[in-house]
Amino acid sequence: MLPAKIAIVAFFLQLTATLQVISNYLPPQLKLVRDMLETYDKKSRPVWDHSRSINVTFSMDLYQILQVDEPQQYVLLNAWIIERWYDEFLYWRPEDYDNITEIHLPHSSIWLPDTTLYNSLIMKDDDTRRLLNVKLTADENIRAAYIELLYPTIYKFSCLLNLRFFPFDIQVCSMIFSSWTFDQKGIDYFAYSDIVGTTNYIENEGWHILRTAVKKKEVKYECCPNKYTLLSITLYLRRKPLFYIINLIIPTSITTLIAIVGFFTTSTASGMREEKISLGITTLLSMSILMLMISDQMPTTSTFIPLIGWFILAMITIITFGTLASSVIIAIQKRGRQKSRLTPRIVCLVKFIACIMFEDIPKHLRETHEKELKTTTLLNEEGQHFSRIKQAAILQRRQKTQAIEPHLCELSTLSYNNNNNGTDLLSPKEAGQSVDISDTLDPPMSSFCLRCDSLKGGNIGSKIITSEKPQRPSQNVSNTCDEISIRQNRRLARDEYDWMAKVLERLFFILFVIIFTSVTIGINSLGFYYWCKMDHVLYDS
Repeated sequence: MLPAKIAIVAFFLQLTATLQVISNYLPPQLKLVRDMLETYDKKSRPVWDHSRSINVTFSMDLYQILQVDEPQQYVLLNAWIIERWYDEFLYWRPEDYDNITEIHLPHSSIWLPDTTLYNSLIMKDDDTRRLLNVKLTADENIRAAYIELLYPTIYKFSCLLNLRFFPFDIQVCSMIFSSWTFDQKGIDYFAYSDIVGTTNYIENEGWHILRTAVKKKEVKYECCPNKYTLLSITLYLRRKPLFYIINLIIPTSITTLIAIVGFFTTSTASGMREEKISLGITTLLSMSILMLMISDQMPTTSTFIPLIGWFILAMITIITFGTLASSVIIAIQKRGRQKSRLTPRIVCLVKFIACIMFEDIPKHLRETHEKELKTTTLLNEEGQHFSRIKQAAILQRRQKTQAIEPHLCELSTLSYNNNNNGTDLLSPKEAGQSVDISDTLDPPMSSFCLRCDSLKGGNIGSKIITSEKPQRPSQNVSNTCDEISIRQNRRLARDEYDWMAKVLERLFFILFVIIFTSVTIGINSLGFYYWCKMDHVLYDS
């Protein structure tokens, strides 16, 4: 029995010696990993004193901003994260393992802090970050292993975008990192640097990073007795507005300016302007399409209107009022067909505006309006004069004696001389401007004198009884003068209203161009001022 026990003990001693010899021939790195993980449990927080917290140092290097989505209010970016802490359970003495001070292990082999992005829009951790290996470094001063966890991430986090000055806006977006299960007594976070690293950053075509900031905050939640340590990483982003200036602001401005020019210019001096209404409607439709393009990029909100929305709304308002002003001008032009001329007060007002607008004044309006009234009075007096001639001819025709003969010839001679000389009808100054009545009177007066000559020849009774033509020349002359006067007034009324429409067109054109220039420069200058001011404020802070 004793020899059997001695044999078993000898066997185990030999096996132990053999294993010792084999282990002496293992690589130091493999031996180190085996010795560290032999009694290690990654489920436990790696600190000897459970009342102490693990200090985790967090740093982020920004690699690329992938997307800033205005309607959905989120930011998508690519970053490189490094987390650092001490693991007291994984310490080794380098001299025992061929002076190995650094080793790499899979991330699934050791304890990891549950660092979480609080405002992340992706709940699955595997879709957010890709964990690979961890680097362990022996620290003989505190007898612990210094752990560095490096991993790339694509974070999609919510950000409340302030689009009040879009596209001259500056956005401030924050990322909140902390442990989801451990409070401040379990894990305490610290920032490795006060800024986010941008050494390997790829510049975005639409956004420029003004500055970054990393701050530590302690927050007490109602659900938990202890405070949580939060790391707030803030990105200050400034939009590059060139794309929107080229594709939205400039086309909108050009469209509005062309519409204004089309509203208040005419191809001919008296051409009708109805086609301008269709121009205004077409321009408003194009503005509506631009408004839809902008609304697709804006969040659905009723708290504010973006700056570019105000700009396009102002352009739509200008085009709308331009269309209404063009309608007023068309109505004024058509009123000239109603034969009523402008009143002296309106003529004076339009003349004043025409002088300011450097617009020509019609020839017949260069004289005062009182002269035209005097001319009308003279024409009326001429008509009364012809009426008196007519009545005298009728009275003379009724005479039954031959004494009527010299009177009729004298009357005809008087009418003929008055018509040729023009002294009784028109003044010498206005004889060239009035209608030449002599051409109308010559044939009737000649026949009238022949009738007088025939009366002198002796055939008195029959000629006087059958002759009714002495009253027709005066009637024709009176009717001709009335018709000429009406026709002249109609033409002058049409010319005056056309001239008034041209003056108002020039006035509206200058007025709308001033409003358009002021609105365009004012709104865009306001956005550019905010764009530059916030830049200086951030740098000063």
